[in-house]
Amino acid sequence: MRETLDNFHFKVLEAFRKAGGTEEELTWLTGSALALFPAHREEIRLRLRTMEEILRRARGRILEVGSGSGLLALALSEKGTVIGVEKRADFFPFLRELENGRLVFIRADFLSDDVGRDFDTVVFSYILHDLEPESFIKRAAEVLSPGGRVLVGDFDLNGLREKIKELAGLYGLLVSEELILGRATSHGRECDAFLLVLEKPGEAKK
Repeated sequence: MRETLDNFHFKVLEAFRKAGGTEEELTWLTGSALALFPAHREEIRLRLRTMEEILRRARGRILEVGSGSGLLALALSEKGTVIGVEKRADFFPFLRELENGRLVFIRADFLSDDVGRDFDTVVFSYILHDLEPESFIKRAAEVLSPGGRVLVGDFDLNGLREKIKELAGLYGLLVSEELILGRATSHGRECDAFLLVLEKPGEAKK
């Protein structure tokens, strides 16, 4: 994990300087982010812990939904081949810098575009708390291989954890693991950070 973070940080700085960023702009950007750190330290710690738990459980052909800056997808590419799905065009100049022989990013809507099928792992990390999760869990079950797994790491906002457990049963997935990773303030509310592992019945690919 440390090596991946260092690699990611190097690539972020390289992309910043390629785009003509100045030292004054770098100081402003980092200062603005770090000013919020004391208030968000526990949330950040739990987000990193969630990443580590996802990495321990991911395998095979991996689909990461909502890649954002690409850090988790980059780390996942050490565990298998990864397709990272992201809708926002402004992330892509940087995401292209992260691609390697095991990682590719596509600009797509997971719910309506063809992102592929027969994945061994589908990952949702810190994206479902602002959304209605049903269509995402349904679609994940459709693109998952028999024996595959869905990994959901998030904060339990708006009853998200129980919703996902109910939806798993509705779409033929089994809750094989449930972890509470800690508690922090996120989106202005104190809540649990959790990881759910949902399994699709069948024999996993070897």
